[in-house]
This record gives sequence, C-alpha cells and structure tokens, in this order.
Amino acid sequence: MGFFQRHNEISVQTIRRLPQYLRILYNLHGYGRELVSSTALAQETQLLPIVIKKDLQAIGAPSKLRAGFKVAGTIAAIEKFLGWNNLNKAFLVGAGHLGSALLGFQGFKNHGLEIVAAFDTRSEVVGSFLHGIRVYHTAQLAGIIEKENLKIAILAVPAEAAQGITDTLVAAGIKAIWNFAPVNLTVPEGVRVQKEDLSAGLAELCAKLR
Repeated sequence: MGFFQRHNEISVQTIRRLPQYLRILYNLHGYGRELVSSTALAQETQLLPIVIKKDLQAIGAPSKLRAGFKVAGTIAAIEKFLGWNNLNKAFLVGAGHLGSALLGFQGFKNHGLEIVAAFDTRSEVVGSFLHGIRVYHTAQLAGIIEKENLKIAILAVPAEAAQGITDTLVAAGIKAIWNFAPVNLTVPEGVRVQKEDLSAGLAELCAKLR
C-alpha cells in the first residue's frame, strides 16, 4: 500500500491514531514485550480501550485471546497498512525555508518516504545540494518525474504558484500531493491531496492560550 493510499472502511481518525500506537509499540518491542493489552495502551495514549481495540482490529492486528495484541505482529500490521514497510520515492517542489527543513528531516525514511529530488526556480539554489539532495529547476519537473517514475510530490511553494505547479504535476502523472502551500488545490479524480494547514494549527494553539 502506498504512502497516501487508504482503505475506504478505515476512518481518518483511526489512521491518525496509528502512528501514536506505533511509537509505543516500538518501545515495548525494544524492551522485549510480546503482548500488550488495549487497557495498557489506553494508559499511554489517554484514549478509551475500546477505541484502541477497534482501531487495531480494523487493520488486522494479531491478538491472543484475553491476553492482548501481539506487539511484533501489530507493529507489522500498522506498518503494512500505512505503507511504511516499503520506501516510496518522492520529490519536493519549493526549496525555501520550509522546503529545506523538510529535506533535512531524517524521519521520513522511517515512515516509508524517501525524498530523492527537489525543485525550485531561484538561481542561487538550482544546481546545489540541500541536505544531500539535488535541487533542479522547476522547468525540469516533467522530464525527471517521467525518468524516475515518481508518483508523490511534496508542495512547499507560495499560494499563488501552487495551482499552476499542481497542474504541471498532474499532467506529468503524479498521483499524490502532500500540500504545505496555504491554498486548496483543484485536482482530477484519482489524484490524492493531503493538505497540511500550518496556520490552522497555529490558530488552534493560540486559541487554547486565551
């Protein structure tokens, strides 16, 4: 299963909780634990045990009757569902401050994503390497997408440029876009978009401080 693929019967809320379970399970596995109950996971996550149980059962996590979920098997089930057991090659468009920070984040590979190229229009960065990743001119997008058979794009460009670049990406065969631009994108059916709205997250945090 690819990075952005979803099972229709699994809710977005369940999907968003899975990485939280995974972090706990990794720690338990490191300590040699073989089984964990939904009650124990609930104590770590502040979620209801029944919610955790339903989430893990929905993705086929293996369990032992009245003993809990198998730690190693549940890790494998979550990684398989999220597509984190295989590396998906992706590229980034927009190598500014945010884009450079994304290129420098080493944790993506642990989550099944490898950024193999970056694109920008600024002469001072085109042709350079950021965090070991080559920056190409945006005019080369279509050719490199086709050559490398890339299907996942990370968009970190200004709002006014986002839709035009998206149209180019779609025409080149891109199937999934992780959008950090502050704008809603229009894409045809069959192209997945995951929007990360940083301003919405900041607004929520500020509101909680009041």
